[in-house]
Amino acid sequence: MGRYERAAKGSLKEATSLASGIIDSIRYDLRREEVRLEEEMRDRVESVQTTLNEVASIQDAIIAGSLEVKKELEKARKKMVKNGDREWMSTQIIGAAGRLGELRSLHVDAVRTIQGALARPPSAVDIIERLTKDLLKLSGSWESSAREIDESISEVVDSNAPLEMIELSRELNNNGFDLILAGENRDPANIESCRARIRDLSGENLVD
Repeated sequence: MGRYERAAKGSLKEATSLASGIIDSIRYDLRREEVRLEEEMRDRVESVQTTLNEVASIQDAIIAGSLEVKKELEKARKKMVKNGDREWMSTQIIGAAGRLGELRSLHVDAVRTIQGALARPPSAVDIIERLTKDLLKLSGSWESSAREIDESISEVVDSNAPLEMIELSRELNNNGFDLILAGENRDPANIESCRARIRDLSGENLVD
């Protein structure tokens, strides 16, 4: 096994190890973020659950109260039509208006309560924004590890020509082999032609 093959195997082994490491790291980071997200979302819902139940009960009570007042008002109206007692009807109207005012006040308080609960941080949107920012920070670390993998892979093949090949090229170009090819025809043009032939065959004119 040549030195480049040994180096390539070593570099690939290192790259494989780094790749496994970054996969494990990402898997751990994502799992940790998943657990945190679950906890935060659960806490968010639970934090408003009691308030939501209380407000729902109040709203049901408002509905029941409104129906009751409306029923009593209709009953009073029919009684007035039958007996002509406008004074008693007026009392019922005032009472119904007062009850409606109380119910409306309860509704306003319930709305404020639920709005306050919903505005309590962190909101679900806040939680997702936090998650997004954390993932962006983590991605920077993942990218840094990924660069190490690419660098390790890039070391598998050395872009520089091996020293032995360079020495062989010097051997062919600097030791009079062009003269040997020229034979007895030592005309400068022939010698240059032989030299050019050596360069052409040896790929010296190839562009990287």
